[in-house]
Amino acid sequence: MLLEKILLCTDFSAPSEKLLNCIPELQDFGLHEVILLHVIDTDSMEAEEEALDQKHEEKLASIKKELQVSGFTVTVRVVFGIPSEEIIRVAEEEMVSLIILGSHGKGYIKSQYLGSTTFDVLRLSQIPLLIEKYVKLEDGEITAYCQKKFSKVLIPVDFSEACIEMIEKIKEIEGIQGIILVSVIEKSESHQELENSKKEWQERLNIMEEEFVNLGYKVESFVREGVASKNIMEVAEKEEATLIALATRGAGTIEELLIGSTIDAIARQSKNPVLVFPSR
Repeated sequence: MLLEKILLCTDFSAPSEKLLNCIPELQDFGLHEVILLHVIDTDSMEAEEEALDQKHEEKLASIKKELQVSGFTVTVRVVFGIPSEEIIRVAEEEMVSLIILGSHGKGYIKSQYLGSTTFDVLRLSQIPLLIEKYVKLEDGEITAYCQKKFSKVLIPVDFSEACIEMIEKIKEIEGIQGIILVSVIEKSESHQELENSKKEWQERLNIMEEEFVNLGYKVESFVREGVASKNIMEVAEKEEATLIALATRGAGTIEELLIGSTIDAIARQSKNPVLVFPSR
């Protein structure tokens, strides 16, 4: 199951501490084992000092205890290295089903940017990645999104093999109530071709929608035209989606070096948490 065993990364920044508050909500979706990881960045001038800081050990022990009290099985890992590389290595070693990262780590929160570690994991990982998002409160403080993120999932549909594979995995997550299917036509040679494509894509979405309805989901479907990332995020906001799920497939990408421009834009700019399934 996707949410059975996760890798949660913390750098002890305010955003990553807020991220920990989101773990209990995942218990209803099958989560029972957490690998808690802290990477001491060997490129940092503070690495040696940090390695000797007992406060970090105390924090990890405290976090582990809190999660255990909530019923989770917890393993703590502290490693040296480049954060993105170590996150992926440990995730593979521990055979987790999902990596959870905040959209930002240390530093000021800017909604249009991903932290460099999160972005590197996004483009290199072969394990699904959940990028949690943050909102700024009236008092200037930040908090993680944490709003039952799997209750209403938006799925951009391009009918690719990677997309269909992702949809089958999403169906395995128990507790999802609503599904939003969105297809975006980005190119068309003429108005007539556009209208024909819209009709064809809507018919294909209707078939997919019926499959979800038969499984007990509440489903909505939309065919839009224009820039895919912009339309997807607009629908997500209007329809109050709690999560956007994406498959890493994009024309012109170079395996393990680039991700599709649509995924890149949504991961960076979306206000909603983003769940990314790497294509195989």
